[in-house]
Amino acid sequence: MLIAIGLTTVVLVGIPILLFAVDTLGNATQLELAQNFSERVHNETQLVDTGANNTIIEINIPTGVTVSAEGSTLTVSFQSSGGLITTWEEGYSHPISLQSPSRSGPHLMHIAMVAGIIELIFTEL
Repeated sequence: MLIAIGLTTVVLVGIPILLFAVDTLGNATQLELAQNFSERVHNETQLVDTGANNTIIEINIPTGVTVSAEGSTLTVSFQSSGGLITTWEEGYSHPISLQSPSRSGPHLMHIAMVAGIIELIFTEL
């Protein structure tokens, strides 16, 4: 009888804790994917901003990620399933014209300097 009560308690308490831990790990993995995406976008944009050749790369946009630009500032934001928003923002020497992605998944990212403006275009594959 005591063993049955003990096992029931372990199951009732342990399963919600386990599910919370799995959810937390999932969010951490999504955050890491978003951070890696942000670093790649900012690195490639910086190269074009400082005079490197135009760039076209295939890139995967993680779920929960948005890209926005205002003036010469480019922002990548990630919203986790828990609602927490993380942003990575960088300023550049040239203004940015952005055609942002409409959804997650594989895209071509084209970055070019056109008449002193950084054009950043995401095209869904």
